[in-house]
Amino acid sequence: MQLSRRVDRVRHHLRRPLAKTPHLWDVAMLARRGKRATLARRDTAIVIEGYLRSGNTYSVAAFTIANGADLHVGRHLHGAPHVLRAARLGIPCVVLIRRPRDAVLSYLIRRDTLSPDDALLEYLDFYRTALKAQDAFVVGLFDEVVNDFGAVVDAVNTRFGTSFSRYESTPDNAAAAFAIVEEMNRRECRGQLRETHVGRPSPQRAERKAELETLLDQPRTVALLRRAEECYEQYLDLAARFPARGQPPH
Repeated sequence: MQLSRRVDRVRHHLRRPLAKTPHLWDVAMLARRGKRATLARRDTAIVIEGYLRSGNTYSVAAFTIANGADLHVGRHLHGAPHVLRAARLGIPCVVLIRRPRDAVLSYLIRRDTLSPDDALLEYLDFYRTALKAQDAFVVGLFDEVVNDFGAVVDAVNTRFGTSFSRYESTPDNAAAAFAIVEEMNRRECRGQLRETHVGRPSPQRAERKAELETLLDQPRTVALLRRAEECYEQYLDLAARFPARGQPPH
């Protein structure tokens, strides 16, 4: 087990330069059939992309419920070069973001081979690289995504002049969205529903988060977390430029 954990961490760090190099990243995704299926292409309707545990699966489920399954959605590659690719292709894009402390704790439950520093460096890699295309995407704040994804769709329509149908947060739609989320998790996990992975609230994960909190108190980790918070603040500023519900930008 210890060897497999070390191997996973080595692979994680070897991939970091690739995750900041757009065209090489594109080639790597195109070479893998599973990744290629959700990579943005010229007929893609929208790209919805973010760091893991930032509302990715719920966003895609909600968008699909409102707009149908026939539209191709670029999604779930968790690489900032996907955002840059959407910008090059002129595709509407949503960058999902969650407060770094919450996102990292949730990610560490899903991928326990990594340290908090590993996860925070990945967070910084993603959002700093994506900022290169800041004029070509809408920010989807986690709380807004999970509470009123329709507002995110409004912001996309305002920013890009699109006419996507907004998702309405009704009990029936929420149940349908979570059903899609769970089905995606089963496909990812060979037919099993894994509470550490599924993109919805989970009491088991909440308990584990509390256990992991102390890991974020180490001096180096505190410094990285501060840098991640500063990056998050930049995205809050970007979100204010294209508010939801068709209001004029600030």
